[in-house]
Amino acid sequence: MQLDLLNQLTGENFNNMIEDFARELTNKLEEMETKFTVDRFEGNMAVLENRETGEMINVHKNELPKDAKEGSVLKINENKYELDIEEQKQTEERIKNKMDKLWN
Repeated sequence: MQLDLLNQLTGENFNNMIEDFARELTNKLEEMETKFTVDRFEGNMAVLENRETGEMINVHKNELPKDAKEGSVLKINENKYELDIEEQKQTEERIKNKMDKLWN
């Protein structure tokens, strides 16, 4: 039985399986895009919070978009930080709805 499995994992079949796996892994990694919130600025540094893990990292201001401010949502695209306008709008709307419920 084990020999049959090994024979199936050789040659073209194996290469196709590896290519399929690599493609699926790439798609999943793109879906898991890391996003950050600008927590605060300290001198020339920005403190960013990973939106999923809560981990805080320090990044030089020059690495951020010029219009980034406290509360801005950022994502990494091709090793550069950029504003995530859609995520920012969703976050602002969610906060507004919570505040409306709190005051009404």
